[in-house]
Amino acid sequence: MKKIFIFAILIGLALVAAGCTSTDTGGKDSSSGNLRAHYEYKESWWFTQGCYGKATGYVYNAGSAPLDNVQLNFNLVNTRTNTIRDSRSIWFGAVDGGESRTFETSLDGECTEDYRVDAAFS
Repeated sequence: MKKIFIFAILIGLALVAAGCTSTDTGGKDSSSGNLRAHYEYKESWWFTQGCYGKATGYVYNAGSAPLDNVQLNFNLVNTRTNTIRDSRSIWFGAVDGGESRTFETSLDGECTEDYRVDAAFS
């Protein structure tokens, strides 16, 4: 009986963690005018946080003039329902011509769902 109980707990933990143990979506790009963003999104699991995704990358001003009020918005979208699970905005302020800046943000997901990340400048 004790072995069955331990086996059931292990199966339950594997099912909970199965959706987000370490999925890497590779590099993606977003652009608006002279603004460019390159980012990678990786899903992971941590005991205290549960399932979450981390987006890391950089924004770049490909023009020669500074751009004011630069903000990059991320949406964590459920691929099955096409609904937004979580959103984050990163404020960069003014970005000079030719300047790049790095960023990192986390998005909260559920372990049993599959997601994609969409990014856009506002």
